[in-house]
Amino acid sequence: MTYRTLTTLTLATLLAAPALAAPVTVQHDRGTLTLPAPAKRVVALEYSFVDTLLALGVKPVGAALGTQGGDRGAPPYLKPKVGGVVTTGSRAQPSLEGIAALRPDLILADSLVHKDTAPALGRVAPTAVFPSRRADLDQLNEQTLLIGRLVGREAAAKQLLADQKSLIAKARAFTKKGAPAFVTGVVTPTSFTAHTAGSFAGSFLEAVGRKNQLPVKDGQTQYELSLEGLVALQPQTLVLFTAPDETPVTAAWAKNPLWQKLPAVKRGRVYEFNRDDWTRGRGPTALKLMVAQTIESRFLQDAAPGTSFKYQP
Repeated sequence: MTYRTLTTLTLATLLAAPALAAPVTVQHDRGTLTLPAPAKRVVALEYSFVDTLLALGVKPVGAALGTQGGDRGAPPYLKPKVGGVVTTGSRAQPSLEGIAALRPDLILADSLVHKDTAPALGRVAPTAVFPSRRADLDQLNEQTLLIGRLVGREAAAKQLLADQKSLIAKARAFTKKGAPAFVTGVVTPTSFTAHTAGSFAGSFLEAVGRKNQLPVKDGQTQYELSLEGLVALQPQTLVLFTAPDETPVTAAWAKNPLWQKLPAVKRGRVYEFNRDDWTRGRGPTALKLMVAQTIESRFLQDAAPGTSFKYQP
């Protein structure tokens, strides 16, 4: 074998060899996390992380899809996509043993819900902690980029955000200029939790061109309001996030004369959206549904809500 032949074979071998994966580093709520290579086996402990991973083309090996502690499991729009994903408890009660059995090389955790369990999670596998539950739209978009980097899909993450920006710009074209500010909140059978301009849903509705009446209060992006507290705000527009299998507390409020005096009720500008779509997923896929519904409901146009979105207590 000649020297030239040997050199050619060596070069061909080098070219054919798989490239070594480079380490990836991100900043998160508990410091700096460096992985020796992009993660392949990911456990997601919040729905927004599940949504984001799936949008990036990465199926988690495990996720907090359980119903313990009052959790409702995966939002319906995600259920067709999570077949085969192992349930590792609920969001508030993740199973360390179940997670460890999956041999993850990355765990995604929430800075609020998992503040006490994050150290234990970190002993199971490298853990990135982000403020999902209390994040606004900009923060969640930043997380999309960071998660994309952690799983080797940063280019896909950038494309997702570019597509999202274009979609929001198209939605803004429907928004009526000078439309009055809105008040929005999640309504359960026992409470009305206002979502300020610092919440995900509240900041998203501002991104598509409407003004949120409520700023962050004492550092809280979400807080409870009574009927009397709502009346004091005199909202011209109300946006309610409810669950289809629950009777919201506003059904009882609607029988009160105070409710009937609300400007939003008098104007017929009370919109109802499914909170499974709006406040639980909080990811790129959920946002597409939200953009479509802001247009279909006629909220952006400040017109009377369409039948599917009209509040009917």
